[in-house]
Amino acid sequence: IYTGEDTLSLHDALPISDASNSRLVLNLGKQRGKLMNGDTVVMDYPISSGRSSHPTPRGRFMVLEKIVDKKSGTYGKIYDASGDLVRSDADSRKDTVPEGGRFAGAPMKYWMRFTWDGIGHHIGTVPRYPASHGCIRGYYKAMPEVYSKVKVGTPVTIE
Repeated sequence: IYTGEDTLSLHDALPISDASNSRLVLNLGKQRGKLMNGDTVVMDYPISSGRSSHPTPRGRFMVLEKIVDKKSGTYGKIYDASGDLVRSDADSRKDTVPEGGRFAGAPMKYWMRFTWDGIGHHIGTVPRYPASHGCIRGYYKAMPEVYSKVKVGTPVTIE
């Protein structure tokens, strides 16, 4: 296959793609994420975006923050003082933690923030349809590589 001088083959693209030349394209309709180097798709992986009650915004963004082991401050689980689970899909803004209990934020490993009001990309359950609270969950085998190939300032298109 002739790829031309300015086009990379997939085989060559991943090793030379890094935080200086990568961008993300996240397609809500297809529930697919793409790590790009120029016009070359370096990695294509399944995602799960926000459900209708918590939609994922479309548009042009950039990576604003990266945290490997982030926990949600909003969504998670509530446990009582004995450590028993009280609520598995808790919202810390609405649900009360019983006296002596605790709120445990949902894990959002390989977090990449896109908006300051809480939208980002991270590892999560990926049922291949919109199911999140607005974030874009990525397939657990893809996200460490995607995370390693972007930096704060990397362009992100959500379409």
